[in-house]
Amino acid sequence: MIEGAYNFREIGGLFTRKGQPIKSGRLYRSDTLQALTAADVEYLHEQIGLRGIVDLRLGWEVAGEGKGPLAYLPDIKYVNTPLDVAATVGIPHDEVMDRLYLSALAPGSKLGEAVEHICDLSEQPVVFHCAAGKDRTGMLAALILRLLDVDDKAIISEYMLSSTAMPRMIERFSTWPAYRDHMMLAPQNAYRVEAAPLHAFLNHLDHEFGGAHAWAEANGVSSSSLKRLISNVL
Repeated sequence: MIEGAYNFREIGGLFTRKGQPIKSGRLYRSDTLQALTAADVEYLHEQIGLRGIVDLRLGWEVAGEGKGPLAYLPDIKYVNTPLDVAATVGIPHDEVMDRLYLSALAPGSKLGEAVEHICDLSEQPVVFHCAAGKDRTGMLAALILRLLDVDDKAIISEYMLSSTAMPRMIERFSTWPAYRDHMMLAPQNAYRVEAAPLHAFLNHLDHEFGGAHAWAEANGVSSSSLKRLISNVL
């Protein structure tokens, strides 16, 4: 349906531990939106009704690659919340992804700010994205689902759906200089979709921070924002 984004999907069809469904047509996740076609923009804006974009890419990515055409529509609220994760130079390759994921929970991370934006924009359909829609987007999706009380098995299953998009993403990135250069330097597992890093992320939430709600409270996500999110999407 969408030509210019390969890892766009709704976070739907999931239930909380108490059996309450997540509303359809409210939360979406994606890879970069910079290559959306005119038909994509019309579909996302008019048919899906997207009105909010939370862009997790770094400043240089946004400046160099662009926000994408959807962000420039007058009734779209666009926010860039750069989710910077730990440097991986000198880290053993089998530890790189775990280190990246755990760093997003560390003090100073903008992950809490991204959650706040999702809460604020959740009265209407909202999409959050990074470059491939796998890691930064995957962590934010997992945290939001935890805050909504979705069980870990369902969270991991939703995360693993990105595996079908990665071959096309790798092919695309190989023709985009900034990401091509990153692929040449990154360990091979950086562009694979594996459950282990997200398991580590979720376990770290529990063992180090006392769960998603405790982490959110300690990282600037207000209780009123969480109540608004729950009201809007459940």
